[in-house]
Amino acid sequence: MSSDRDIAIYLNGLNAETYDRADDPSADEDGHVVTATVLRGPRGDTSMVPVRVRIGHGVSVTTASGMLRKMADMIDDNPDLLSGMPGFALRRIPGGGAERKRITPEGLEQMADRLEGEDREKLLEMIDRIRDQITEDPSPDDML
Repeated sequence: MSSDRDIAIYLNGLNAETYDRADDPSADEDGHVVTATVLRGPRGDTSMVPVRVRIGHGVSVTTASGMLRKMADMIDDNPDLLSGMPGFALRRIPGGGAERKRITPEGLEQMADRLEGEDREKLLEMIDRIRDQITEDPSPDDML
């Protein structure tokens, strides 16, 4: 049964250089950017499983296993991620720590204003898709 409080945690890893973001300050020594985002889960999504991983076709074994280890370390080091309220993100920073950030439509729109072309359009499209998956007014207890 689905409720308004269904939460989904999305773990992502990318190779910054592959995405023309080699200068990304959050890329680690391997060039990886690892993030976790807490959003409201899709309503009525009965396919939710405890853990689902998608790895791009053609990714090297070293890259895939390294990113998965970094994601696992991020969860181990930040267990409250698994009970956080929607609208928050965690980004692994070089050295292995993590930076917490509140996600708001306004903040994402400001980020989109700094982008150009296809990247800008993708972010604006994403904002429309996740707008109602973000907690509007979190209480201090909602903060990760």
